[in-house]
Amino acid sequence: MLAAAADFGNPLFWAVFIGWVLSVVLHEFAHGLVAWLGGDWTIRERGGLTLNPIQYVDPVMSLLLPAVILLMGGIPLPGGVTYVRRDLLRNRAWSSAVSLAGPAMNLLLFLACALPLHPRFGWLRPWVPVRDWPPAQQFLATMALLQLVAVFINLVPVPPLDGFQAISPFLPADFRRKVTTPPLSTFLFLGFFFVLWQVPAVYRQVYPLIDLVLGALGFDQRTRSGFGRAYNQTLFGISS
Repeated sequence: MLAAAADFGNPLFWAVFIGWVLSVVLHEFAHGLVAWLGGDWTIRERGGLTLNPIQYVDPVMSLLLPAVILLMGGIPLPGGVTYVRRDLLRNRAWSSAVSLAGPAMNLLLFLACALPLHPRFGWLRPWVPVRDWPPAQQFLATMALLQLVAVFINLVPVPPLDGFQAISPFLPADFRRKVTTPPLSTFLFLGFFFVLWQVPAVYRQVYPLIDLVLGALGFDQRTRSGFGRAYNQTLFGISS
């Protein structure tokens, strides 16, 4: 999936792209809000409590990495960064909470997108071919999967991802400093995404997790398959 060509000619693709940018803003805002509650009083004056996407632009996550992904034939979904004064946070638990706030926001967005398609609401007719789903349903299904993928990837304990940031306050200081200082931190980060890209078996491990979450929420097998087909059709133009 990561190696498939994005369907830039599909207007729904661009709707999802905009939706993704908005979700990145909310992800970073969540980091900033919890940091402010945890003691970083400077984050408001530094613009970390805003819904302005420009505030969260980062040269690597927002520009360089999407450009590399685009050149490799993937979907150039940008990321963002919130700079937190962790030395001002009250304790290590608050530091971990700041890191987990972003994935928690993605999880809430996943639920907001997925639940309207739940069989109990009766809006989605899973027996209808995905290509005949209304655009709103295809959009919500695609966004829901993107948000869930964002949760799983962000929780991987590789610096500077949120999963590592959540456990880093409890790691030995020398080890933490070593793995978060270039060039090792850069190597670990780029190596992680290279493995995701070049070793499909690794990325495929996300699929059972997605299926498990949807199943736990009461989505039947046909609807769960429809989510995946809507994702493929919206982003890659692959209909099945």
